[in-house]
Amino acid sequence: MAIKTVIFDFDGVIAEPGFRLGLAQMSSASDLPVEELARQGMRALLKSGYVTGQGSEVAFWDLLTASTEIEGDAAQLREAIISQSEIRQPMLKLIEVLRNSGITVALLSDHTDWLDQIISQHQLDVHFDYLFNSYHLHQCKRDSLLFDRVVGLVKTVAEQTLFIDDNPNNVERATSRGLSGIVYQDHPKLLTAMAGLGVLT
Repeated sequence: MAIKTVIFDFDGVIAEPGFRLGLAQMSSASDLPVEELARQGMRALLKSGYVTGQGSEVAFWDLLTASTEIEGDAAQLREAIISQSEIRQPMLKLIEVLRNSGITVALLSDHTDWLDQIISQHQLDVHFDYLFNSYHLHQCKRDSLLFDRVVGLVKTVAEQTLFIDDNPNNVERATSRGLSGIVYQDHPKLLTAMAGLGVLT
């Protein structure tokens, strides 16, 4: 079936990986590699419940600082993440092409209320037909049933939906629910993969 809806991840796809880069900016005193910092950061987001809007930024920060040597405070990390989440302009141009061709475009992010500020700052709401954030859905992409829920909210079917994420595990969960999936590596490879699925000509 032809793809009629494309769902994009935010961090690392639509924008530079602000969470990872923000953690790195805050961790000058830490001996942990950036990838380990990111793993600890995601663990703290999940364990605190902050990523699904069921916990606080303070609880997240307390867990993170207990397992790393990050300096500063939660407000500084928030600002670092937001400032590092630079929007990739070629992605916005791609979204424009898709929407002009009649394809519905959605954003699905495992983010917190940090994303609300980023969306407002960059007026991202005008570029997407739907914006979905785990913080407001109270459910994240580690739960494969989230993809069923989002497909229903968009009022489409999985077989006509493409999901794009830089995390292979998220793409695997999406495809397990019947969606098509692409693991984002870089922009040229993304365009090639989308053309291969007939989404781009």
